[in-house]
Amino acid sequence: MIQKNGAILGLLFMAAMLCIGMSPAQDSGAAKTGITDTLKELGLNEFSAAMDSAGLAGVLNDEGVLTFGSGSFVIFAPSDEAFLAASDVVDLNAIMENPAELKRVLFHHMVWNAGSFDNISEISTVKTLQGENLTLNRTDTAWLVANGANVTASQKYDSGIIYVIDRVLLPETDSSMGVTEAANYLGAKKFADALKSSELADTLNGQGLMGIEDLATGPFTVFAPSDEAFSSAKSSIDAISKKDSGMQNLLSYHVVDAQGLLDITASNSVKTMLGDSLAVDKNLSLVGGANVIGSARYDNGIVYIIDQVLVPISLSM
Repeated sequence: MIQKNGAILGLLFMAAMLCIGMSPAQDSGAAKTGITDTLKELGLNEFSAAMDSAGLAGVLNDEGVLTFGSGSFVIFAPSDEAFLAASDVVDLNAIMENPAELKRVLFHHMVWNAGSFDNISEISTVKTLQGENLTLNRTDTAWLVANGANVTASQKYDSGIIYVIDRVLLPETDSSMGVTEAANYLGAKKFADALKSSELADTLNGQGLMGIEDLATGPFTVFAPSDEAFSSAKSSIDAISKKDSGMQNLLSYHVVDAQGLLDITASNSVKTMLGDSLAVDKNLSLVGGANVIGSARYDNGIVYIIDQVLVPISLSM
């Protein structure tokens, strides 16, 4: 009798698990090692190939960028059938052959969630890494719809979650989320304006060398002081601006490249673009004594907003 009851319980458990697996609204299984394996398991061959062509696997696996606080990727990945249908209305081959355009289109399918929402089905809009918003809603046939694309399945992986959708999402504009747009989005407009004026924005976007060979392409981690922090340090900033290359040097002290963060020293310091060291405490989310209070991904890295302007000793003398 015990064996018979055990067999019945086993069958009931298997049936329950099968029902869960059939629901597209559920996140099936445990987190996977990386984005590539998860896409393969979901049968998203076309999206995986596009991701590889754009060189985004490392980004989506959150490799090479120091992370403070919580943050994860939300990826709306079109099915292979969706890619086939899209080829009738847009030249996908031309997009695939243009790295910048391909990255821009793929980023329109990706969201960086730095803790702004717990359940994506409970919000109505969300900003993509490309910079435009996606409209989110629910219908009688789909638990989540993104810009008219139905979510048909989902799967977590180590650095986020993938939602399979039945349409390719195309951005409406030619714009992309650069470093200044990310800083503006976080409330660091004055820092963004300073990047433009000092001609550092192109470098951080991976579009210019500025004579700095070892930090030419990124990805970069940028610590952007908030507008309030800039206003509080106005007298110091004004004095530094009067020095030769003073403002550019100050801004460079707020930038670290990914490899530098991977090579963080035992003393918990990293080398900045300026060349000076910057103290980092990942556990307390502190950088040079400033608190990290938010983050936004951009085309070529991540921007963290901080509550102080960081001034190196070489500029404070």
